[in-house]
Amino acid sequence: MLDIINITAPIFIIIALGYFCVRFKVIDPKHAKGMGSLVMNIALPALMFNAIASTPFQEVILPHYLLTYALGSVMAFMVGIVLTKVIWRQDNISAALNSAALSFSNSAFIGFAVVSMVIGSSKAAAYLSMNVLIESLLILPMLFVMAEMNPSSTRSLASVLLGIGKNFTRNPLIIAIVVSVIFSIFSIPVPQVVAQTTQILTGAAAPLALFVIGMSLYGLELKGDLPKITTIGLGKLLLHPLLVLLAIILISGGSLQDKYVAMLFASAPVFSTIAIIGQHYGLVNRMSAIVIVSTIGSFFSMSAVLIYWKMTVGF
Repeated sequence: MLDIINITAPIFIIIALGYFCVRFKVIDPKHAKGMGSLVMNIALPALMFNAIASTPFQEVILPHYLLTYALGSVMAFMVGIVLTKVIWRQDNISAALNSAALSFSNSAFIGFAVVSMVIGSSKAAAYLSMNVLIESLLILPMLFVMAEMNPSSTRSLASVLLGIGKNFTRNPLIIAIVVSVIFSIFSIPVPQVVAQTTQILTGAAAPLALFVIGMSLYGLELKGDLPKITTIGLGKLLLHPLLVLLAIILISGGSLQDKYVAMLFASAPVFSTIAIIGQHYGLVNRMSAIVIVSTIGSFFSMSAVLIYWKMTVGF
């Protein structure tokens, strides 16, 4: 148990440090946006390039991992639609946001940090790149298509898909994955100066990402329909990893590490930028509250997966 605490406790201590630095005015909360941009646009792309470019392609794209994590995530999204539309009788926008909250992990910030503590940052970055592809190509399009396909929307399906495509081509993480995969496929040697630069930037990715999560939690409030908020926030931490586990059972193959890493990523909290997406649709308070609930609860969900991993096969 002490091994598990040694992995998860530092992660959440850094998150708490970010929160309290803003709470006690050590750092201006306005700086969170710039620091987050540094992580998403520079540090994480550098980390993924550093991990993938010099790795044989067959070790970069793992079909079993992609299939199981994608299937588990899509099943979680479908459960969100049924829960919101059929049981709660809410509109398409609520269904889209709730479904994304149930199926889209904070892989880049919290998930990666925990996984890297277990298997190392280079291997964790390769798995992260696959998660980014799944989340960008499957979950986000499903979210926006469903949210925009409602009676009050004036946008056509074609315009929605075009907007998604434009954002996809501008995403630094996607660009980093494409470039690094090209290096991997053709065994292009990475210049020493580039490798050294990306290695330095890699060290900043995880701690800065966690610190930014803590900063962004300050000012968020638990407002709205708390039973539904709690159902989605905690449901993400239970439903998503269980459905990923079901996908692992249904699809044979893959290594033990693939399976446990997939479950660990799935047990991470809701991706924090869903609050920004919620703001666009007038549901920022609800989605912010879901982020708070899932982030706090993820200490226990990720610890539970780590305990299961440790007890069954060991790290």
